[in-house]
Amino acid sequence: MKLTDMNKKNILFTLAFVVLFSSGALAQNEEDALRYSQLFDAGLTARSLSMGGAFGALGADMSEMSINPAGIAVYRRSVFSITPTYLYDNTHGTYLGKRMYDSDSHFSLGNIGLVYTYNTGQDNGWVNFNFGFSSQKRTDFYKNMTISAVNDHSSMLDYFADNADGKTLDMLDNYEEGLAYDTWLIDTVAGNPNQYETVLSQYGDLPNSTYGELQRRQVLTYGSNAETNFNFSANYGYKFYVGGTFTIRSLSYSRTMKHSEDDVNNEIYDFNYFDYIYYLNTNGSAYAFSMGAIFRPVPMLRLGAAFHFPTVYRLHDSYSSTMESGFDTPDDQGYSTYTSKSPDGYYDYKLNTPFRFIGSVGLQIKKLGVVSLDYEYIDYPGMKFRNWGDTYDFSSTNEIIRNAYKGTSNIKGGAEVRFGSVFLRGGVAYYGSPYRSTELNKNASSVSYSTGIGYKTRMFSIDFGYAYLTHTENYVLYPNPDGDYASTWTGRHRVSGTISFNF
Repeated sequence: MKLTDMNKKNILFTLAFVVLFSSGALAQNEEDALRYSQLFDAGLTARSLSMGGAFGALGADMSEMSINPAGIAVYRRSVFSITPTYLYDNTHGTYLGKRMYDSDSHFSLGNIGLVYTYNTGQDNGWVNFNFGFSSQKRTDFYKNMTISAVNDHSSMLDYFADNADGKTLDMLDNYEEGLAYDTWLIDTVAGNPNQYETVLSQYGDLPNSTYGELQRRQVLTYGSNAETNFNFSANYGYKFYVGGTFTIRSLSYSRTMKHSEDDVNNEIYDFNYFDYIYYLNTNGSAYAFSMGAIFRPVPMLRLGAAFHFPTVYRLHDSYSSTMESGFDTPDDQGYSTYTSKSPDGYYDYKLNTPFRFIGSVGLQIKKLGVVSLDYEYIDYPGMKFRNWGDTYDFSSTNEIIRNAYKGTSNIKGGAEVRFGSVFLRGGVAYYGSPYRSTELNKNASSVSYSTGIGYKTRMFSIDFGYAYLTHTENYVLYPNPDGDYASTWTGRHRVSGTISFNF
């Protein structure tokens, strides 16, 4: 038996495309950095949601604590608000010409907050000082994705064999290729104990098809990036509003990835199936600070600016994986299925997230309504991993981050029209792709369309908002010489309702 040309090509492909492999590699990579740094404002109030999140210059909304802290100073009275949210995701995954569908839904408490207003009794100078508190979601990780198709030219086992090449048995990764070896899916090449072949290539000289297995990839994720905000803001003569927000962030992320390959047509010699399951749980926390200002040169115009400083997450990963294989012919002991489980793994590390700048403009058109526009810049190349208590060197990973990502612009716009006590709203938001033009996901942008309605009296208000966000992204199941990947599309429906009480 010998190392096939296909395996030689896979080695080169693995080196070239390892940065794209996101099926569950154990080391922290650039995709992890982006996941915990990219924010889609999951906890906006219904009013802000329905206007595309374009609230940087408007103020008087609980969402402002995480957009422009100065906006809290626009409140003239103390207020309490609560925003329950319903989320529904619909995902399409197209792989080797076959499309699969999956979905997920859940309820959550998107935002709850309180603002206390202290009025000085003056109309000039410092008019009021506001103190705010809120708890809200910044990102939801809830998503189910399924990809499936018959593959007649590669297998994930090729990836495991290529990872094993050049290693002795005691050097095999206990979470990937070591499990494949333990379950007889890969084995050493006769006469060369440091090279490996798969159960599919082992019998390649037989008339049976070497490939043709039905591949199925399922990825289930859940969790959130939540934050607790403490805000202080002030109003100077109804011309200048300034504020700052101190934030405690709490991150929880879980992923279960199951990759299966089955010889459904019984065309591959002795091979029946294998299942590889990888589990990851990440928990962490961070402290953040943002500050902002709003300038009102004339009654109808508001100009806003906010800066969000980089944050440092302290993260803890726990992970494990299992492998199960099945064969047509039992061994000498009568077994035809084998199972191997990795040890439980743990690792602590730090992640620096990028700074964010938001520039905003808002127009108050008498009592008819408002129009607003936000521009946001995020410095994604500034993401950086750091070790926490050990000597691991993240320099190569951080170099990949700098080469893979670019500074990105998000643009949000919204409008509100007033009919007495009733308000009709609409908005749109564009989230630019954070990837450079040389990357597979260079076009991975997102667009959100939103609408809503509100009713307001002197003592309370009630609002409803709906947003529909679409996102496209390419997903590499495993490195392969043909460059196969799945094209995924996600449509996210979000419905929020906010009730606020003034006192």
